[in-house]
Order: sequence, then C-alpha cells, then structure tokens
Amino acid sequence: MKEKVLYIYLVIMILAGCTYAPLPKQNGNAGTEKNLTNERIHDSVKTFLLIGVDSRGEKKSRSDAIMLARYFPEQGKLKLASIMRDSYVKIPGDHPRYNKINAAYYYGGKELLKKTIHENFGVQVDHVAVIDFRGFVKMVDLLAPEGVVVDVDQKIIDDMSIQASIGKNVLHGEEILKYVRFRHDDESDFGRVDRQQEILLQLKNGFINQISSFEGVVALPSMIEQGLSYLDTDIGLKTILEMGPKAVFHAPDTVETMRIPVEGSFKDEEYPEIGAVLEMDDTKNKRALQEFFSN
Repeated sequence: MKEKVLYIYLVIMILAGCTYAPLPKQNGNAGTEKNLTNERIHDSVKTFLLIGVDSRGEKKSRSDAIMLARYFPEQGKLKLASIMRDSYVKIPGDHPRYNKINAAYYYGGKELLKKTIHENFGVQVDHVAVIDFRGFVKMVDLLAPEGVVVDVDQKIIDDMSIQASIGKNVLHGEEILKYVRFRHDDESDFGRVDRQQEILLQLKNGFINQISSFEGVVALPSMIEQGLSYLDTDIGLKTILEMGPKAVFHAPDTVETMRIPVEGSFKDEEYPEIGAVLEMDDTKNKRALQEFFSN
C-alpha cells in the first residue's frame, strides 16, 4: 500500500508567517500610499505547492498527495486546496500527454508538477516543499510532541493496525501516518484528503501554541532548522528564520479548504496502462480553483 503523507512544510513555514509582509505606514500622500499598499499586498501573497511522496528513498516516485496553499496576510486568511492524485490531466513534455496528475512528479519531479498545475489550472506556484513518509513521522512528533487528538472507528483500527480504541485518541507520528493513509472505506481517497486537511490544521494550532511564549520564540530557530532537515524545499533557512517569529502575532485567523475536482465536476473512468482516473470537467475545475484563490 502506498504511503499517504502530509504537507507539514505548511505548518512550520507558511503558518510561521514566512509570507507575512507588513503594510507601509500611513502618511499624507494618500494616492501614492494606496498604490504602495496594493503593491506590498500583492508581493506578500504567495502560492506554495506542498507535495507528499510515497518514497522510501527511491530516486523516482509518484506524488501521493498534492496541496496548494495561499496566505492572505492583510486578511489573516489561509486557503488550502487539495488536488486528488488520480485527477486526469494534461502533462507537458514528451511522455504521455494525459495521465494521472501524480505521474507528473514521477516523470519530472517538482518542476514538472508545477508546470502541470499551471497548464491545467492557471495557478502559478512560487515555492515548493516535498516531504516523504519518514519525514512526515518526524515532523509530526516535532510539531506536536504531546500528540494529536483524532476520532477513529473500528475499520481504521483493524485495517491499519492502529494501537487505539474506538472514539477519540491521542496519537503520535507513526500512528498519525497510518490514520492519514487509510482509504479502505466508502470515501476512499476522498476521505484521505479530508483527514489530511484535518491533521494539518491541528498541527498548525499545536505549533502556534508551542511558540506563543518567550521560551517558544527562543526555541523557534532550532525547531525550524530541524524541520528543514526533513524537507526538500526552495526556501532557505535564513529567510525562514527572519520571518518565522511573526507567527506569534500574525497567525492566520481563518483557514478555508477545498478539493479538486469539485463536487459534480468529474466521473470515474478507466484507461489502459493508466488505470482508474477521475476525468474532470477542465473548465469548471480551473474556474473553481482560480475563484477560490482570488481575494
């Protein structure tokens, strides 16, 4: 069974305020100030591609989980969009033009996945972070050392061999990985996406609580450095250390989520050599994602 992994980079970096940019102070020149403010807001809004891979160290693997995140600092709002891994899309390049979107990472890594998202959905990615299942386990325990509260049923316990009882449990890294991997129920991968977003938001709260004290702020640089060792990302440690402490004062107040494909915009299909896919209404999903990320 493929490993389902989570985009914890979002928690330790984006939710640590690395996209926050303060607005310029007001002065007498209202027209000029308004233009400067608009430019600053535009510059501060970034889109992050967060990729979970099912690799155990192999050089090539498929992206088993794909999320786009955009933070609007002037509104304190974070938006998360999960793209189902079986979404049937056009992949740029010499390999088969149409395939599941998770094949893009296998063929050309994060750069090809970025291009695929841009070509199919019109969303430009500014930064990328990749994490595998081993990194996920370590990151969960780093951000939530006291564990994460989840509600499990007997089916998840039996299928994933989770050491828990029916109902609410406090689970840690290895068990949380099993929790987000589970898909053998009526919701299949759709349920996994919901659990992925659920855990991500809980980890966000746990991380913010950890650094909301003087001791936490002091410990933040070492936490970020340790977290970076679990990731493959294009944002450097210096930038993150400069921006990270702002999480204490500028953590997002609102988190909105969505899933691609949207309800009523796809059908199940099967193609030779590709298998089962979600064949989407391209126009409807492109419009839905762009409207979701608009402000």
